[in-house]
Amino acid sequence: MTDAELLAKMRNFEDHFVERKTASDDKDWLKTIVAFANSTPPGFESVLYIGVRNTGEIEPNQHELDSLQKTLNWELKKAYPSVDCIQRVIAENQRQALAVIVPHSKNRPHFSGPAYVRHGSETVVASDDQFNTLIASRNSKAELILQHKGESAYIENSLRTPHGASLSYWGGNSRVLDCNEHFITLTSGQGDAVPQTFPLSQIDVGLDYSGVPRLKVTIHR
Repeated sequence: MTDAELLAKMRNFEDHFVERKTASDDKDWLKTIVAFANSTPPGFESVLYIGVRNTGEIEPNQHELDSLQKTLNWELKKAYPSVDCIQRVIAENQRQALAVIVPHSKNRPHFSGPAYVRHGSETVVASDDQFNTLIASRNSKAELILQHKGESAYIENSLRTPHGASLSYWGGNSRVLDCNEHFITLTSGQGDAVPQTFPLSQIDVGLDYSGVPRLKVTIHR
C-alpha cells in the first residue's frame, strides 16, 4: 500500500480489514494482529494502526515510535507460529503513527501464545513439526495415519483403467514416515528407496488383518 492509501484507510470507518489502537492500548495489539493473520483472505491486506484514535486521527500526544516498535516486536514474539507483517511509519498534520500491515497467512492458524507439549518430565514449547502434527490430528484421516507413524504399513496402489481398478502392492518394509493435513509421506524401506509424498485426497486408510494388524494405505492414482 502507498502512504496515501494507508492514510485513507486510517480515516475511514473500521471494518474487517482495519483496526485502530492508541499507543497505550498495547494489550490488544497482538490479539488484533493474530486475528488479522487468521482472517485476511488471499490477495488482501489488513492494517492495525498504532497511535491512532477511533476517530481516525493520529494522537496529538506523540510517542517515541522507536519505543512503540520495540514493544510491538516483543509482543509479536509471543505469536505462534510467527506472523509475517510489515511495519510502516505514517505521518499527517506533523504527527506520526505506526501502521502494521498483515497479509493473508498460509501458516494459519496463529495463536497469541505458543503451544506446549510434554517432553519426558518437562513441559516445553512445541516445535514447528509438533505443532503441525497437533493441527493435522484434527483431521480424522491424518489422526489415524499419525497413530501408526514409523510403523510397518500395508500399502497398495489402485490404478484406474478402462476395465476398473488395477491393484499393485509395495514390498519391503513399507512405512509411514509422516503425515499432515495436506499430504502423506511413505517409504518402501527397500535399499536407497526415496520417500514418496502423496496428497491426502488420494489416500484411503483402514486396517489390514492378514497378519499382525497394521495400517492399510490405498493410493488412488
